[in-house]
Amino acid sequence: MSRNESEILSARRAIFEAAQDMLAGKLSYIEGARKIFAATGAARLDERDADLLPFVGIFSETDALPFGKMRVHWQAEALAALQPEIAKKEAWARQFGEPHCRNLVERFSSGQIEIKTLSSLNKNKLRTL
Repeated sequence: MSRNESEILSARRAIFEAAQDMLAGKLSYIEGARKIFAATGAARLDERDADLLPFVGIFSETDALPFGKMRVHWQAEALAALQPEIAKKEAWARQFGEPHCRNLVERFSSGQIEIKTLSSLNKNKLRTL
């Protein structure tokens, strides 16, 4: 497996796992959208994919909110003051993103989007990616 293929498959697995974790309640939809957004380019999937675009929107609408490691840099009072907005945006992100998570999980699980090998890609094309 080439380095490019390995990177592509790793990014696709990251998208698949984020979608699964959001559906299982292990990952917030805002954090999951950030993971999907971060992996989309390396995954070499269509940027206009109907199941990926909603996560770009979630990312865009919530990028100013503190999540993950970023929260340690915020004062407790500021986080508490933002909590109603965070909860509102998370509920919106869940409602907006859940159907697309389900679609992505189905597409990855069925092999419509490959995550084990990229046999459908031309090996010469892959070397140029």
